[in-house]
Amino acid sequence: MAIREWATHAPAAAAPGIARTVAHFVGQVLADAPTDAARTLRELHADQAARARAVVENVVALHR
Repeated sequence: MAIREWATHAPAAAAPGIARTVAHFVGQVLADAPTDAARTLRELHADQAARARAVVENVVALHR
């Protein structure tokens, strides 16, 4: 959400800053990860996808 707000309110400066933020985040996550970065990224993706599905299911349930 913070990155989206940044891009909305300062679009001219957002792209380089967002790239640095993402690179920093990935560096932190992968620093403690096993040497198989692809597996680590797949696990992170699966976790986030599961969280997103849960949010969507909750929102849909609230609107029934």
